[in-house]
Amino acid sequence: MYTLRLYHDTFNPGAKAACALEAQHCNVYIFDGSAIVNGSAMEKDTAAYARDTLDIEAGAAGAKVWRWELVRTVEPNNFAGGEGVTSRLRMSRRIRMFELVPTSKWLLRLDSITDNQGSTGLHSHPGSGIRCMIDGQLRVESEKGECADNRLPGDCWYEEGSYPLVSTTDPGNKATFLRGMVLPPEYDRYPDTAIWIEGSKTCISGWRNYVQTIVTLI
Repeated sequence: MYTLRLYHDTFNPGAKAACALEAQHCNVYIFDGSAIVNGSAMEKDTAAYARDTLDIEAGAAGAKVWRWELVRTVEPNNFAGGEGVTSRLRMSRRIRMFELVPTSKWLLRLDSITDNQGSTGLHSHPGSGIRCMIDGQLRVESEKGECADNRLPGDCWYEEGSYPLVSTTDPGNKATFLRGMVLPPEYDRYPDTAIWIEGSKTCISGWRNYVQTIVTLI
């Protein structure tokens, strides 16, 4: 069994994780500030994939770092530690719509839906993942899956792709949010993945792909 986890880490200016984080497969996003991640400089609103280990050192203004990790469910939580570093597990969900087993290959993607407004109608996805709000408001409703009303940066929710749902912004609102997703590898060539089912589809939005990697589970 494998689980997707989302961590929010806050680094004071110049702070560094006390030791390298063990990350089987991880997508890292800089929500605010800047950081050196595994030796590479990263600025606000950029992302990168990391495998096995993850070193993070904040820049002169500090950093807020969001991490999506795909790990065996039995693995302990992977908090960042050190002076001037705080780390929170924001969400953890076992992916159920696939049989994730060692040596199988999956697409680990971090993308975003930008300036979304209106309603998606009832839809599903060919993969599951944890979403995280960057800006705006979005209400998610599902009879079988999870429901949430997200209004603050950092608000997060889980979508099990096979459970149909409706996403709606209130009148006058927009939503920009990240999607840390696990998909079949053949979706590396497709942009968005929503499969419309029924109902009123009035949404307008943009799409941006930050990073995607075909990974082999261990």
